[in-house]
Amino acid sequence: MTEFYVIMVKRQDGKVYADLHKTNEVIYLTIEDAYEEWNNTEHYKEYYHIVKLIACLPETLDELAQEHSKTSQNAL
Repeated sequence: MTEFYVIMVKRQDGKVYADLHKTNEVIYLTIEDAYEEWNNTEHYKEYYHIVKLIACLPETLDELAQEHSKTSQNAL
């Protein structure tokens, strides 16, 4: 899995979704890089925020789901 950050338009209701089409179309590999861009653009501070996202391959997601399923069954 890999973490990355985007500068995304804030929703009025405060919910955060992975709406990549509502970003500045740049992926930042560190939060420091994202904040550097965000801090250097006044427009971003009013209408955008930094969102952390996690990417993984479908196979990795399947493995995580299986592990979660086993853990949930053991809790019962």
